[in-house]
Amino acid sequence: MKAIITGMNGTVAPVVADVLAKHDIETVAWDRTKVSTTDESAMRTFLETERPDYFLHIGMGSVSWTEALVRLCQEYKIPFFFTSTVSVFSDDVPAPIDKDAVPDATDEYGAYKIACEQAIQAINPQAKIVRIGWQIGTEAGSNNMVDYFTNEMKQHGVIRASRNWYPSSSVLEDTAEALVTILLEQEAGLYQLNGNDHYSMYDLARALNTLHAKNWTIEPVDKPRRDNRMATDVVLVRPLSERLPL
Repeated sequence: MKAIITGMNGTVAPVVADVLAKHDIETVAWDRTKVSTTDESAMRTFLETERPDYFLHIGMGSVSWTEALVRLCQEYKIPFFFTSTVSVFSDDVPAPIDKDAVPDATDEYGAYKIACEQAIQAINPQAKIVRIGWQIGTEAGSNNMVDYFTNEMKQHGVIRASRNWYPSSSVLEDTAEALVTILLEQEAGLYQLNGNDHYSMYDLARALNTLHAKNWTIEPVDKPRRDNRMATDVVLVRPLSERLPL
């Protein structure tokens, strides 16, 4: 079997590709230097050449690209899978955030993901959309929580971590496993992945400091006050309590 996957230069897609390989699913990266994201005839040719069994849209791009992809996949009867984000919600939405809550983000990234979700749902209700939280990797250098804390330490000589900020979060490898489980086993629809039951940014900073022997200096603070934890109706991702020394 074969899957086309976008975003292979990002944080999540390469790990998802590794998990797909365990299921004997070959992955073909959408290389934007070779395949256009604006020329629909080129997209069509790529799909007809590769003939994938699945299409995973994990990378960033224009809303019009997402619209074209989901429309073409529907035409060719290719199951379409999209990773969205907790960032479709502003800090004003009370936690735990139900998947039926109205996305209300106004920042560029959140608004982009909202527009993609709406376009996908309008074109193909049989698509799978999964909102994920802040990913916990192992090293700096990509868009994950360890990178964030590392940069805070470099810039300020101390990590000021709020005891009142509760992010939706999960370990990157666990997220990838859950995404593939949804792709292969779950019904079409909207899902939310969150492994953080009740841990603050201060708790997470301390746990990651211990786990990776980072020797960070961590100072507890009271702000910001945020609770971005998503509710999950199907528990598909391992809780952080099983993965971190919390």
